[in-house]
Amino acid sequence: MVAVALSSGCSGGEPACVEAIAPDCQPLYQPTYQEVFSRTIVPRCAVEGGACHGGSGSQGGLRMDDIDETYAHLVGEGRVVPGDASCSLLVIRMEGGGGFMPPGTPLSEAERCAVQTWVTEGAQR
Repeated sequence: MVAVALSSGCSGGEPACVEAIAPDCQPLYQPTYQEVFSRTIVPRCAVEGGACHGGSGSQGGLRMDDIDETYAHLVGEGRVVPGDASCSLLVIRMEGGGGFMPPGTPLSEAERCAVQTWVTEGAQR
């Protein structure tokens, strides 16, 4: 598990940045937005009836069941800082800053690596 590292380097009012996974980590899948969305976001965050951000569950005002709207919410609203995984709210939450997301079983290191690599490489759509 990656430790949360307090830092004043984040913008947007988030209390802390996190220590990113090692740059030589092995991603579970190709770290593209399409793969992050279909292999991590939808099954872990947006499944109707069991997730916080799908269908009727839009915690924090965020629904994650539409690929384009999710990208707009993540990148357009600053929850993902392209090129800066350690200060991206998505990664901060994934690594336990403010509580682990998704709740329940945390993402594997390889899955977290895929998400963080996508962000670090510019969070391209």
